[in-house]
Amino acid sequence: MGTILITVDLEDWFQVENLRSHFPRSTWDSCKFRIEAPTHALLDLFDEFDVTATFFVLGWIAERLPHLVKEIMARGHEIASHGYNHELCSRLSSKNLHWDLYRSKILLEDITGQQVYGYRAPSFTMTRVLVNLLAEQAYYYDSSYNSFSLHDRYGSLEGSWEENPNGTLMSKEGIREIPISNLTLFGRSFPWGGGGYFRLYPFPIFRNGVAAILRRQGYYLFYCHPWEFDADQPRVGSLRPDLRFRHYVGIEKNLDKLVSFLSVFSDHSFTSCRAYVSNGF
Repeated sequence: MGTILITVDLEDWFQVENLRSHFPRSTWDSCKFRIEAPTHALLDLFDEFDVTATFFVLGWIAERLPHLVKEIMARGHEIASHGYNHELCSRLSSKNLHWDLYRSKILLEDITGQQVYGYRAPSFTMTRVLVNLLAEQAYYYDSSYNSFSLHDRYGSLEGSWEENPNGTLMSKEGIREIPISNLTLFGRSFPWGGGGYFRLYPFPIFRNGVAAILRRQGYYLFYCHPWEFDADQPRVGSLRPDLRFRHYVGIEKNLDKLVSFLSVFSDHSFTSCRAYVSNGF
């Protein structure tokens, strides 16, 4: 059987890029935290299905809720970095990106007492500068590349990369890349890694796509956010229709859908990104 990597981007509902026009960084301290309840629901579910996950933790959240980070670690999951302020890497200067990467890594290591090995860019905004800086700051792996080219924010691969048979990559700087798992059909990449696509697709279709990815590359990487399992979160009524759809579609039934996903693939190995890249990457 293949390996499934469950990853959680630990950020709260008001920090999502689709809501940024209504909740700029200056408003965050006045927003109500809702992240703990859905995170606990995920942790309980992972306990039930013997899942070891990787939590890409936003530094801003970790600084205010260190007890939540410690609980995630105590329950056996990997703590990795999602940056500090959820700013898109493609919009940051090299200096500011360097500081964001450093600040989040040091903060998480102070809270957990353990080295942080991995990073994921907000909204998968991968850049060549990011890869260079990750190597400089002794990150071991990255999981920011999403091959679905039609999304308006996702970054792209630049520079020298060596592709492994299972679809993982190695940069010339020594950074190991675990791409988001997408489905390739007729030479094109279709988004299949989770998030809004998991909420949108009918489950039988999504399940079959995951099975095809596992057959092809031997592993599947899934991503989600706690707010995607918070059906009672505030509704922002004045959003653009496309942003409203992206953010809210399928939230009400998403936890049940994740239960179905974990049940169907329960005979597979669920492991952390760090363990995966450490075992014969």
